[in-house]
Amino acid sequence: MSSSPRYGLTTLTGVVIASMIGFGAFTTSGFSLASLGTPARVLWAWLAGGVVALCGAISYGQLARRLPLSGGEYLYLSRQLGPWAGFQAGWVSLTAGFSGAIAGSAIVFEAYLAPLLGQVQLPAGSLAVSVILVFGIGHGLLARPAALAQNAVVIIKLLVLAVFLLTAGAKWSSHPWSWSGLPDNPGNGSISRQILDFARSVMWISLSYAGFNAGIYVAAETRDPERTVPRSLWLGTILVTVLYLLLNLVFVTALPATEIVGRKEVAAIAAEAIGGASLRTLMSLVVCLGTLSSVAGMLMTGPRVFSRMADDGLFPGWFRSGPSAVQRTVGLQAGIAVALVLFLRDYLSLLDYLSSVLALSSAVTVGTLLLPSKVCSEAGGQRFPALMYVISAGLYVVATVTIAVLMALDDPRDLLGALVTLVTGTVLWAVFEGGRRRSGG
Repeated sequence: MSSSPRYGLTTLTGVVIASMIGFGAFTTSGFSLASLGTPARVLWAWLAGGVVALCGAISYGQLARRLPLSGGEYLYLSRQLGPWAGFQAGWVSLTAGFSGAIAGSAIVFEAYLAPLLGQVQLPAGSLAVSVILVFGIGHGLLARPAALAQNAVVIIKLLVLAVFLLTAGAKWSSHPWSWSGLPDNPGNGSISRQILDFARSVMWISLSYAGFNAGIYVAAETRDPERTVPRSLWLGTILVTVLYLLLNLVFVTALPATEIVGRKEVAAIAAEAIGGASLRTLMSLVVCLGTLSSVAGMLMTGPRVFSRMADDGLFPGWFRSGPSAVQRTVGLQAGIAVALVLFLRDYLSLLDYLSSVLALSSAVTVGTLLLPSKVCSEAGGQRFPALMYVISAGLYVVATVTIAVLMALDDPRDLLGALVTLVTGTVLWAVFEGGRRRSGG
């Protein structure tokens, strides 16, 4: 019997929630308000992001049913489109999907926790590096206890958010909630400008929903993966979407728009407006927990991709699946994330890079559902998915690609990071593929 931990629906749903609820939910609406002009339009953008994410979750669930193995986008694209496409997806996972996102979450964790420490002065980056190392060691050496600790963090985070929402609900009739927009409303421009601004806001918001597919990366270590993985994806996505709508309803109406527009600490500002300094401190702790659980979730799921690539001969053999594979791949992931924390200088550029690269990678992956399945045909199964999955995949691909194109038309630099990743990934693929062929792999 395998010594690998066997994850159930509760743990896997917790991983999805943990991977989704990060810093974006608590920082994005102030910037979206600056583009869209009114709280109502901001909430529509959050709803649109949730619908797109749910379509993606349903689609990834079908992909997990087709091939219930760990490996994520790399596995699906390599089996459906070939090794080059698969390697590109794996390279995106290594650079942006996990390492970049882990580093970004850890940096925000430090930014929110440091003010709560009062007079304690720590070197810049030390808290961010520490949290990566703690969960890296945990998931590398103590997988089962780390999973239980992660579940506990998710539960605590959700309880505190529930307290915040209950506090806001208790003051619904007494607090002066504001639905008025900005005096100089940018949302009243031309139709084309409104569409571009809405698309950009949804793309920013999509980073808050990124992680809806987290369960696919540990499918091989899940009990009954054909059922458990799909359920965890759509269940976690629905719960997070409802939570995001409720939270941002409070964030964008607790104060007049002019007092929160363009502010990244919109959650803390809203908390202080409805509950004073104590609730602001509590909300800051929630942001810390959100980023903490995101780091933990991605360090748990991401390294499985590299083991799958190594098994196929497209990554150094030292990371192939085996008794020590988890420790090695988690160590690699944590090491890259730590390096990014120590050397990263432009955080906003990181966000632009993540949003464009991850959106295009996931769109291509989901798009394979619209093709005859080589995996299913080889196994004698159904080559085409049911109509529901075709509709979900089609909506996800069209929405994601349309938003990316609109952003590129508005500012071509938004796709520069994706182009650089594609070129470097192609060079590395040629190197590893050449080595594999020479060794007779």
